[in-house]
Amino acid sequence: MPGDAPLPAGSADDAAPGAVAEPADDPEVPHDESGLLRDIARQGRRLLDAPAAFVAVVSEDGPTITVRAVDGPDEGGPPDLPGHHPSAAALLDGSPLWCGDAEAGPAAAPVTGPDDDGPLHAVVAVRLGHLRGYAPRRTVAALYLADRRPRTVTAGERVQLTSFARLAGAAMEKTQLLDVAIARLYGLEQQSARTAADLDRLRTLRSAHYGFIDLAVARGDARAFVVEADRRLGASVRLCTDDGLVVAASRPAAGAAGPEPGAPDGRRLVVPVLAGDRRMGDLLLEMDSPLADPDGQLLLLIAQAAAVILRQLDDSRESQARRALLNELITTPQPPGTLVERARRLGVHLDRPYVVVVLRPDGVSPHWASMWSAAFAARGDGLSALHDDDIVLLLPGEADPAEIARTAAEESGALFGRPVTAAASDSGSGPERVAVRYRQALRCLDVMIMMELAGRGVSVRELGFLPMLLAGREGIDQFIDATLQPVLDYDRHRDGDLARTLDAYFEAGRSPTNAAELLHMHPNTVTRRLDRVKRLLGPTWQLPSRALEIQLALRLHRLLTEL
Repeated sequence: MPGDAPLPAGSADDAAPGAVAEPADDPEVPHDESGLLRDIARQGRRLLDAPAAFVAVVSEDGPTITVRAVDGPDEGGPPDLPGHHPSAAALLDGSPLWCGDAEAGPAAAPVTGPDDDGPLHAVVAVRLGHLRGYAPRRTVAALYLADRRPRTVTAGERVQLTSFARLAGAAMEKTQLLDVAIARLYGLEQQSARTAADLDRLRTLRSAHYGFIDLAVARGDARAFVVEADRRLGASVRLCTDDGLVVAASRPAAGAAGPEPGAPDGRRLVVPVLAGDRRMGDLLLEMDSPLADPDGQLLLLIAQAAAVILRQLDDSRESQARRALLNELITTPQPPGTLVERARRLGVHLDRPYVVVVLRPDGVSPHWASMWSAAFAARGDGLSALHDDDIVLLLPGEADPAEIARTAAEESGALFGRPVTAAASDSGSGPERVAVRYRQALRCLDVMIMMELAGRGVSVRELGFLPMLLAGREGIDQFIDATLQPVLDYDRHRDGDLARTLDAYFEAGRSPTNAAELLHMHPNTVTRRLDRVKRLLGPTWQLPSRALEIQLALRLHRLLTEL
């Protein structure tokens, strides 16, 4: 046997294989790897009528030979093959069959039986798998057949053994592929189960989200909201504002106090309620058992919906504060410092220019009018209120008052489906002038109604002196003051005669010479007085519209002082 050379790789296909014990695809062939390896060892032992057979894995690390399955009378343990056994190198190099006799000199290495009762004389090793077109591998599987008696392997046995090895290798590959397929199938089943569970959870979360959004938006019921959150989470729930005010509590005993200071412990949890980057408040949870939502996704959805409730409450409180502030400003002649500070906290700076607009939406419900006016005022961080069935707007900015009045009348009329009359005051500044500007716009509105100009938007400047004249003695006094105040103050404090000079100037057809004749003084004196008037009333005092107002104010002043 030592003189037998390994069979060339191609000879196994050139010779008749003879009878092979059992085909690798036999239905009774085990489909688990360990059973298949034992069956290969048993069939190989029967094939060559060898006392012992085992299947081993040969690795180039060492090389090492690791026995995986044993068949024979000595199944108490596999034979002990040293790592440098010649079969390892031969099989790794691609030799399809290795034959060796343990007593045949240096070509073989000593092999010890499992019970250490003597050496194994004959060792046959064949590489399992396809033999044609082989390539060296780092690890191969091999079938070992061992006999304590010296023996030789005939050419026919070699053919049978290599054919069997090819079929056995195919069966091993089939089993390995089946194991991989089973593992993948099991993984897919596990993944499918997890996906189904995730889908069920997402459906539950979606249903809960819709429910909480409905409670927050459609109903705005904070109490019902926290009760539902309690049922879903299995914990006592309190909803608090950012300043610690408890808006609603799911259980009566839980609403006695505000948020606990410090970090939450195992039974208490504080969840911030955010609207963008702004912290609206907190959800306070007190648990008797572990939270029913361990992942926190439902808790996050509840906190998002709670932000809607707190935002609605915050907007409602701010709207009430803005309406109350404007009502006090238009009814208080000299607003106290507290009103100015309240306006500043609401983002309204009364030391900057503003316009007061009054609208009369006849036949429109107060609720609808309040909603529209709040939205309109919010565009420019202004104020809105309902006062005596009128809409009152305080709009910061330097826009044209007439344009503001027309825009307000058109937009509100289109929304309400009926004409709306709007009047805007002059632009002004200062908290103490809000009431004055309001009365100015209100008089203008009354004049428009009286002149049958309903459904339009105008400014006080467009109507000129009519609103003040039609407002009675108070309006006439205000008109005179607004038109001639600097001139009258000069005459009063310096014992001057500018008002009489002005009256003579207009009566003389705006001729300083003729006015001097009426006053019995030198024309230069009249000219100096008119220069003083120009400095007091401004360079536009002789424009037609301004001159008309000055003449009317002079006439009214004379009537009031002479009668």
